[in-house]
Amino acid sequence: MKLCGKIFLIICIALTFKASASAPYLTMDSANAAYSKSAYDKAITMYNTFINDGYESEQAYYNLGNCYYRKADYPKAILNYEKAKKLNPSDADVQFNLQLANLKTTDKITPDSEIFLANWWHKVVDICSEKGWAIICISLLCLALLFISSYLVSRNLFLRQFGFWFGVLMLAFSLFTFLFSREQYNALTTHDTAIVMSGSVTVKGAPADNGAQLFIIHEGAKVWIVKSEGTWTEVKLANGNQGWLLTSDIEAI
Repeated sequence: MKLCGKIFLIICIALTFKASASAPYLTMDSANAAYSKSAYDKAITMYNTFINDGYESEQAYYNLGNCYYRKADYPKAILNYEKAKKLNPSDADVQFNLQLANLKTTDKITPDSEIFLANWWHKVVDICSEKGWAIICISLLCLALLFISSYLVSRNLFLRQFGFWFGVLMLAFSLFTFLFSREQYNALTTHDTAIVMSGSVTVKGAPADNGAQLFIIHEGAKVWIVKSEGTWTEVKLANGNQGWLLTSDIEAI
C-alpha cells in the first residue's frame, strides 16, 4: 500500500508540473485565437500576461505589435516590433511591419554618417540570429580543421597548399561569424535602445526641469540610451542629437 501511495503521489506531482508548465502556452493559444478573431483588446491582455509571466516569443511580440497597430497605438506597435526583431532580426514580416509603423511617426530622422555605418554593420549582423551565426561558426571551424588536417597529412604539394590557405580562410570566416553571434547575444541581453512613448518630449541639455531646451521629439521615435541619472536618461538620436529626458517618457526595447 505504501508503494502504491508513493507512485500515486509521484503521478500527481508530475501531472501538476505538466499542467503548470503548459499553462503559459495555453494563454498564448488563447491570445492567438482572440487575435485571429480580431478581438484585439482581449489578445493584448493575454499576450501581455504571457510576457509578464517571464516568457518571450517572437510571435507574441509580433502579434502584439499588430494588435497595437490596428488600434492606432503606433508607439507600442513599434516597441513590440522592435522586441520581435531582437529575437529574430532576419524576419521579413517583422521588418516590413516595423517600417509601416515608423511611417506613422512624426519624426523622420536622417542618420548621420557614423550612425549610418553602424546601421550598415548591424544589417550584416542581422542576417542571422545568435543561434544561426553560432551554427555557421561551428560549421566553418569544422571545415577549417578538415582543411588543416589535409595540409598536415597529405604529401601532395597542391593539396597541402590548398588545405593550408583554405583552412586559414575558414578560420578567418569562423572568427567573423563568432563576432556576429556575440553581437547578437549582446543585443538580446542589453537594453540600450528605447522608444519614446509620450506624445511630445522636450529634450534638455541637463538632467533638470530648468535645463536648456534643445529640441523636441515625438512618440514612436527610437533613441539610444547613453546613461541614466536619477529620474533622467541621456539619449542619442540617429542623427547624432543628444540630450536628457525623463526616463518615464521612454520604454526600453
